[in-house]
Amino acid sequence: MSAAAPTDSSGRILTSFPPLALGAAQALSAAMSLQGARPYNEDRLGYSGRTDSACWALADGLGGHKGGAFAAELAVQAALQSAGRSSAPRIEDRLKQAVSDAHAGIRAEQKINAEFTDMRSTLVLFGISAADMAWAHCGDSRFYHFRGGRMVLRTKDHSAVQMLVAAGEVAEEDIPMHPGRSRLVSCLGSSNSLLISARSTGAAPVAGDVFLLCSDGMWEHFDKGGLEALVSSASGPEDLLARLDAQIVAAEHPEQDNYSAVAVFVTAV
Repeated sequence: MSAAAPTDSSGRILTSFPPLALGAAQALSAAMSLQGARPYNEDRLGYSGRTDSACWALADGLGGHKGGAFAAELAVQAALQSAGRSSAPRIEDRLKQAVSDAHAGIRAEQKINAEFTDMRSTLVLFGISAADMAWAHCGDSRFYHFRGGRMVLRTKDHSAVQMLVAAGEVAEEDIPMHPGRSRLVSCLGSSNSLLISARSTGAAPVAGDVFLLCSDGMWEHFDKGGLEALVSSASGPEDLLARLDAQIVAAEHPEQDNYSAVAVFVTAV
């Protein structure tokens, strides 16, 4: 089964996905996307499930390029279709190909639709089975892995400011406030070389694992400690998303970007 989460007339997405059996555990998941202070929502979310594995997708259409929402929609649909039909035995390989196929789909649409020749999008994917977990991304939409309430992994953004962090010129905690934070060095739909980061854990998920996919409008509000506290106190994916939303709403940021997240909890059966 493959499906993009529908957006209502207010640009709001709130949905739960089917549980996935993982042997002695199960994966429960939900997604949320809100418009914020923007006139429309250019984030898109989706899910693709097999009998033995599943894939979640989150894309953020670039607001400075016409057709951002269309690009994000194409990215999610193409990636989930690619992952769903792939015969590759390794999840990591399926996700890498899915990102590449999503980019190719956007590039093909640019060539036949003059209105959207500059459309761009980020994309982050997460796949899981009873034996393995993997992620892949392009752009600055992020993937987080928490175990026992502690963050054990965060993807590195494909952005100019992330390169400055790697060079020791900017502190990690200063990324959300940096003026060049939104300048990407790679994204779907760009004519530049496509950068795909992917990784497999090579290990089975365990009860207590929590995974989070976020657009930048979401993650810019939370540091490592803040996310760990929310994950530790949440009773499940819907509860975690509600807690994230509550903090963003309480901040009352007058220029709040679209903000979206997918939460996946592994629990004992």
